Amino acid sequence: MADQYRVRVTEDETEFVCGTHQDLLAAAVAQQVRSIKRGCRGGGCGMCKVQVLDGAYDLGKSSVAILPPAEREQGYVLACKTIPKSDLKIRVTTES
Repeated sequence: MADQYRVRVTEDETEFVCGTHQDLLAAAVAQQVRSIKRGCRGGGCGMCKVQVLDGAYDLGKSSVAILPPAEREQGYVLACKTIPKSDLKIRVTTES
C-alpha cells in the first residue's frame, strides 16, 4: 500500500499528491493547488464539491443536503471529507 497517491484535476491538468491519512482539500491547499475552492472545511458548505471520475476513496461524514445520496452514487464528494485509497482523477464541479 502506498503512503501517498496522485490526484489529477481534469479541467486544468493540475496534479498533486495526497497522503493516505489526508483529505484532498488539505493536500491541495498545502501544495498551493487552487483548482478546488475552499469554504468551511467541515462538510457543510459544499464549496469543495468535486466528482471522482476514476479511483478509490473513503468519504467521511458530510451534509446530506449538500451532498445527496444520488450525487454520491455518481461519484460526487466533498474534497474536505475525501481520503484517497488509490490514484484519483477528479473533475471540479460548477459549485466549486
